[in-house]
Amino acid sequence: MTESVEQKLKHLMRKAWRERWTDLMWGIYVKEVIPAGSTGDTYNLAESILQQALIGPSPNSKLLSYLQHSLNVQIVSYSAVFENICLQGSIQKTRCLLELLLLVEQSIKHISCSGSVDGPAALAASLLSLENWLWSLTSDGLKKLFDNNGTNNDYSVICHYTTGLLGTLYEENYLISLLYIARCCTNDQFSATQLTSLVNQTESNLKNLTTNGNPSSEKLVESVEKVVRQCRSFENDLFKENGPEKPFYENSLCTDVHTLISWEALLRPTSDGLELTRQLEVLQKLRGYSPTQLYCEILRACCLGLAETADSPGELRWAVFTFLKAPSLLLRLHRSIFGLDPNSPIGEPSPEVAGAFERLLSYPGLLETTDAKCHCNVVEGLLNEVKMRTSLLSEWHVTSILSKRESLSRGGLKLETTNTQIATLVLRAEPTVASILKTLDTDYAKNQVAIENVENCVQKVVTPSFQDTLLKVLSHLLSGQSFELILNAATGTGKLRAFATKLVRFNEANRQPAGSDPSKTANARALLFDISFLMLCRITQMYGIEVILSGELGGETFFEQWASEWLKPNQAPDLLLSRSDPMLTDQLLKALTSGESDLRSGSVRWHEACFHIPAVIREILGAYESQLVSDEEVERILDTLRTQMCCLSVCAAAWLRFYIQVQPVNLKSKPTSMLDHLMTSLNLDDSKEHYRERSVLMLQIIRRLAQDDNPLQSVSENHDQSLDHQLTKLWNKILNHGWSDHSTTVGIDRLFKIGGATWLVTSLVKAVIKEQSSDKRQRCVEGALSVAHLDLDSCAISLATRVLPFLLTHSSMLASDEETGGPGGKALAQLTVLLFTAALNNQLAPECDSTTGASKKSGSKRSIDWDLNTPGFRYPPLKKIAFHDGEVDFMFVGPNINHENNPLANAIANLMQLMTRAAGEGIITPQLAFISYFIQTMAELTSSKTKEIMRPLLTLIPPALVFYMLAVWPKLMSISDVAKLLAHPGDETGVGKIAARIVCAFKNTH
Repeated sequence: MTESVEQKLKHLMRKAWRERWTDLMWGIYVKEVIPAGSTGDTYNLAESILQQALIGPSPNSKLLSYLQHSLNVQIVSYSAVFENICLQGSIQKTRCLLELLLLVEQSIKHISCSGSVDGPAALAASLLSLENWLWSLTSDGLKKLFDNNGTNNDYSVICHYTTGLLGTLYEENYLISLLYIARCCTNDQFSATQLTSLVNQTESNLKNLTTNGNPSSEKLVESVEKVVRQCRSFENDLFKENGPEKPFYENSLCTDVHTLISWEALLRPTSDGLELTRQLEVLQKLRGYSPTQLYCEILRACCLGLAETADSPGELRWAVFTFLKAPSLLLRLHRSIFGLDPNSPIGEPSPEVAGAFERLLSYPGLLETTDAKCHCNVVEGLLNEVKMRTSLLSEWHVTSILSKRESLSRGGLKLETTNTQIATLVLRAEPTVASILKTLDTDYAKNQVAIENVENCVQKVVTPSFQDTLLKVLSHLLSGQSFELILNAATGTGKLRAFATKLVRFNEANRQPAGSDPSKTANARALLFDISFLMLCRITQMYGIEVILSGELGGETFFEQWASEWLKPNQAPDLLLSRSDPMLTDQLLKALTSGESDLRSGSVRWHEACFHIPAVIREILGAYESQLVSDEEVERILDTLRTQMCCLSVCAAAWLRFYIQVQPVNLKSKPTSMLDHLMTSLNLDDSKEHYRERSVLMLQIIRRLAQDDNPLQSVSENHDQSLDHQLTKLWNKILNHGWSDHSTTVGIDRLFKIGGATWLVTSLVKAVIKEQSSDKRQRCVEGALSVAHLDLDSCAISLATRVLPFLLTHSSMLASDEETGGPGGKALAQLTVLLFTAALNNQLAPECDSTTGASKKSGSKRSIDWDLNTPGFRYPPLKKIAFHDGEVDFMFVGPNINHENNPLANAIANLMQLMTRAAGEGIITPQLAFISYFIQTMAELTSSKTKEIMRPLLTLIPPALVFYMLAVWPKLMSISDVAKLLAHPGDETGVGKIAARIVCAFKNTH
């Protein structure tokens, strides 16, 4: 029984003391009492010896020597000794305490742990207790010194001992690692609070002591101050950056930042910017950019974009991003980087933002080119918008920066020079959007009243004046570039969805009740239906159907239903038109072929006409293919259709483009000629109300419909080139220029939609691996990471499930630089870690606007289930570590096992299991070299600034992967790196305990 053994040990201890046994004799006899396979910890031997040794005012040195010997021969563990010393050591017994501190000092540098399953975790916990105990003694000792005016030498010696031991705790890698693991594994918030309180109390007592001016305490003060600094910088010192020096491009472009800004400005016009904010924040920490440098590169990218797209299709989008979105982006980044409340007002201007503008002035050539092409002072416009919208700059900052700008240039252009300046147009369009929304709200209410009167057969109602007013407003929007300008301004202010929702409501309200409207009212409402339909089609084409479907109307309106069938990407519509009404189809066909009826007279509901026009076109096409009607007759019918209601032509073109896709080549000619005719320009008839504006928009919509059928049509010069060849040309432009211009951005996005995520990632990986120059290789990593931001999730999943597994299974798919065992493999490992980290953190970002154009996913996300459970295969045993049965799973699957609903985390976890299997074979191969680069990169990137963003990736690491790699390459990483990779605050899975065992197992190899 345990009790009998404990009694025997106590009797043996008293006998040894009385007979003055030597330490060797004590060791021999005590082993005879303790059963085989057990240790003194089981029977509380350390506690019993300390209780007896510390009974009197002075310690029993003989018993303490027995304890020291028991510790040396591992009869008792270091954890049990330290825990009991912390419990029984008191500053009230100074002599006893000094002996205990001497015992700790003699033991702490020789700490080891082996054999016991729980030993390493217990040792780590005891070090945490020891740390708190030493701080408590230091604080109490300083207080006693102050009370005794520094005359009691014992307290001074105690403080010297405690500070020396604390210094050892904070300087030895082995002890630092175990101490950090213990801090992570403890769920007791009181422990961390208590430590902070003890350190603060120590500082306070030290301050009181120094006021006495005791010269003998100077050395003590210095040692206490040192350990206080070490304690407060404990995690920063552990997570200090120990990797290669990050490249710092003082005058070069930061490729990743500039490319992300290009994606946002040109490809994601409806984004609310939250996702970009998170991506840039992660990038800033991973790449080591200072806030000033990050802000400056954002401003610099805006200037480059404005200069490069002047007088081109992308000009408006860059202007909207620069003057409407960039200030808000800077504000969100400032709050996020400096840990401010996202909704709190800015208390004072930001010196980092001011510094970014001053740094921007160091590129006078860029600024003068941008000013000249945009016909305005871009810096002045940006300064004013940032000051007005964010309060990140004061009036003094604006004045000071502008004066420096004038001194560095030949005189900047004024923002208000002409009304044609793109900046002026965008800024003036912003309040116009608000005014239009207000007008639509007011007129919608009036329109509903008018509809109720008509439906109640109130004959005296005539066309309300508000309908004429609204028609004038909407037709004015369609004139020139007004509509595109308003749409871009609406995207910049986040009001596009509200604008689209109001247009859907107007379109729904003007479907025209049959037969009860006066002719003038019917005509006005027909025009409102037509114009709103065309506007909504154009919005859907420019910004995606999500803008329409994400409104408040629940997808039940006519336009939402029609657009979902005919404008939604990857959607197969009902080409057989099974829901069409033959009687209504015949009525519409007769009206078009006769050319005598005005479809706007009110005899047809417009939404029904839109649904049935495809059936009419099918009848005409059937007659045309049977040669029952001539080419001229078909063109006449189509012209009649186009001059009646423009929305009907769009519906006809939508059906024709899908019909052409499913026809064999020999049957495409006639439907293609009909579609081509719908795209030809018309002889504009100004006698029809607002027809000129409607027809121009109609042609734009139909031409875009036809273009969407052939993604390569817009770049016909590349139709004979492979996707890889086209991507290579665009990729070289990014590397040579340092950023992605308009054509490159659009081109890569087009290729991504065609080739998918797996093709794009494979191409990027090949480009990174094959680059020979070390400088260009680093730029390749930046460029590849930024290109992958087209769709982070899909690209990361493709890398984890389709590209890297081929590498690890000895495939030659990558044709890499010696299968990535060389410098190219190191660059690939860096790209892999950066991409996985960015993608995992992107999932943690606040919910973004669902209307963002970037939400389109390309490429398959289906994971490849690599055969990790081959019959007969078993992971090699971890010989240096003992386990509980329930802990073995954690070794191989990692702590973060609950990610069934997260395809990305599941893909990365499966990849790491594949790596674990490869490492477990213990054969050094190029593939194993890549795995070593991967682990090294994670350790190098995990610093005090990046540990939070690295944590989602680190929690997926199976501890067995780290163990196997250390077994093969002991010098792969330090034991403190093991703690950084595997131990995480709040750990409740037990992986921290396994990390402690790995640290102890490899202590002697480092």
